[in-house]
Amino acid sequence: MLKIKSDIVTVDCSKDKCMKFISDMNNYHLLFPEDKISEWNADENSCFMKIQNTYALDMMMEEKNETGNIKIKSGSKSPFNFDLFIEIIENDENCTAQITCNANVSSALKIIIGGPLNQLFNYMAHKISIATKHN
Repeated sequence: MLKIKSDIVTVDCSKDKCMKFISDMNNYHLLFPEDKISEWNADENSCFMKIQNTYALDMMMEEKNETGNIKIKSGSKSPFNFDLFIEIIENDENCTAQITCNANVSSALKIIIGGPLNQLFNYMAHKISIATKHN
């Protein structure tokens, strides 16, 4: 099992606004590097994309609650099984966000994809902070 935690980022909006944004998977195209994804398709509870025109990736919202936790599961088209947890914590005037990924991969694959996935989840966490300012 590969476990990755993103940076904890400050999001300059209320917890409610942040939760509303990340509870709708239509918004997730804003969290991925534009030049790395294609064939984007989404609805409120699921999304599909190709990464670098090679790997299909689909994800489904499994759980969202008012305490600030969202759980997303990999779909059948993804190259490996994973769960993403997005945690939003309210502070005085803003909130923080962190993404945790638990991926079911072999030891060899863990070495190959660990670094790139860590960079991706840090990128996504920082994009939550940026995207919520404009939505």
